[in-house]
Amino acid sequence: MTKNLRTAKVCIVMGILLISVFVSLVPSTSARLLTSTVDVKMEYDASAASNNIIPLVDQLIIPINISTQIQGVFAKLYERILEGRTSASVDLSVGQTPSWASAMISPNVVTPDISSTWGAPQQAYVYISFDETAPANMPLVIEIQMHAYVPGSLGLIQDATKSADIQFTPAFLPIIDATPKSTYKEINPGDIVTFDIDLENLGNAETEFLFSVVSVPDGWSASIISNTKVGSRVDGKDPTKTVQLFVQPPYGFGYHNERKDIKITAQGRYFAGGTALETESYEIIFTVRSRGFSTPGFEAAFALFVLVGVALVVKKLKKKN
Repeated sequence: MTKNLRTAKVCIVMGILLISVFVSLVPSTSARLLTSTVDVKMEYDASAASNNIIPLVDQLIIPINISTQIQGVFAKLYERILEGRTSASVDLSVGQTPSWASAMISPNVVTPDISSTWGAPQQAYVYISFDETAPANMPLVIEIQMHAYVPGSLGLIQDATKSADIQFTPAFLPIIDATPKSTYKEINPGDIVTFDIDLENLGNAETEFLFSVVSVPDGWSASIISNTKVGSRVDGKDPTKTVQLFVQPPYGFGYHNERKDIKITAQGRYFAGGTALETESYEIIFTVRSRGFSTPGFEAAFALFVLVGVALVVKKLKKKN
């Protein structure tokens, strides 16, 4: 039995050698009839590619399935000869990617079974990540390059090189910064103090900044613009802006020496496809000291008193004259 198997293997090898020699000796037109080509195709998980991936934070992982097929007049014959002895081999690589994206494939070589029909696929994974300059919600494509060949086919099965595309969409990168130039000021009672707040949009799309005054002491007032839009450097726009917070302490009669905190919140928002994507909300605390004397309503009375006094002095001088 063992001797018969050895004899069969020797016959197969000799058959391949004879065919190879025959192919090399016959005219090229006839040789093409005897040779086959390995074809290759790729399919990817579209649902995985459609996941919203935040630049700098997440990584897009896309499963891909690679299949091969021997094509040609003698494809079935070569399948029977080579089956169990070797397999197809496909080298995988990523084509040129945008400067804001990086991609890799693992494993970068797969080995589907030899078949004259599309055989069972071998799976690999494409890993894609983005930096902060990735344009938000703009569909883009990367190219997967495939080089398929059959080792040990002695030239009877020719190589093939193909490419396939994967489409994906970077998500909105929610990074905002709201930095006050100062968080403490001293003023007189009843005066209005202004705090400048520098805004910067570090995300990859125009972002709407939302503000809200959440804590004000009794008798005090505070106001700030409720929302404003700030461009993105990715879009070629100015990513900075300045807004003001206005605070006024009470103006009651007497001496004041009050130190109070005013609390606001800042948040970023971006609209994509009718859906609002928002950053986390964070608090900023401002401290104001109101110190000094306050005499509300006495200014008019004092002015009237001065006018009456001046009138009396003038009248007295006229009498003397």
